[in-house]
Amino acid sequence: MVKKSKSKKIPSQDKKAIKVTFFLFLLFAVGAGIFLYLNRNQEQKIEASKSKVEAFSHKPIKAVVIPVKQKKSFPQKISPVTGGKIAFIIDDWGYKMSNCHFLKEIKAPLAVSIMPNLRHSNDIMKCANIYDKDIMLHLPMEPWHNLDPYPENYLITTVMPHATIEKLMDDTFKKMPLITGVNNHMGSKATEDRNLMKFVMKKIKKQGLFFVDSMTALHHSICGQVADDINIPFARRDVFLDNINTKEAIEMQLVELVQKARHQGYAIAIGHDRQLTMQILLEEIPLLQKQGFQIVHVKDLLRKKD
Repeated sequence: MVKKSKSKKIPSQDKKAIKVTFFLFLLFAVGAGIFLYLNRNQEQKIEASKSKVEAFSHKPIKAVVIPVKQKKSFPQKISPVTGGKIAFIIDDWGYKMSNCHFLKEIKAPLAVSIMPNLRHSNDIMKCANIYDKDIMLHLPMEPWHNLDPYPENYLITTVMPHATIEKLMDDTFKKMPLITGVNNHMGSKATEDRNLMKFVMKKIKKQGLFFVDSMTALHHSICGQVADDINIPFARRDVFLDNINTKEAIEMQLVELVQKARHQGYAIAIGHDRQLTMQILLEEIPLLQKQGFQIVHVKDLLRKKD
């Protein structure tokens, strides 16, 4: 008969030690697992960041465009058209001599309209004659509204006796023997008065001169009708160049002048004795000529009954 061996009991103290060891092992295993998980997750984040950086470094950088306020554009200086005759009259000469050199530099025909009895009226007449420019009388006439001071009997008015007008004009013609024509300085009221303009134009015709209406009385001038009645060589202004004295405004008026010359076949422009106006004409007239426009004498654009 086999005798069963008696199992050996583990002391309670050893059991406790085993439990502690097992618990510590388990705790270590869990900690190691958490560490490995966190470490792996961190590596994945680093790799993802590297990928983003690498991708960004190869991606072209888009320039940042800061919007800039655009400068107001103006029409092209000269329209690309050909044909048409243009005459220029420059008013208000006689106050100064500073722009006389432009009469030498501008090689095209140009009419210089001179105010009478000013400090440099005679000097400008001589300058214009030397450089072969047309010389006109810029005849002062009564406007509807005037804030500028003028000497007594300087403006021809609607209430002035004809004898006074005749003497005033005769004296002016003697002082300015080189003039070939006349246009009105101001005169919005005077050029609406038929009796006055008939008397004035008869005096002008008697001198063998022509008359250009500056069109200061734009819709009510009777100068054209009177010119036809007495058969005097006549023309009227189409464009004022420099009522607004800026480069942009004058260039816009030149565009209008070109359009009118193209449409009518001719156009007359009036400007003033100002440095800016003269400088722009010096620059623009050659461009007009290159594009087929003829810069002509005012007398070439006059009308007269046969």
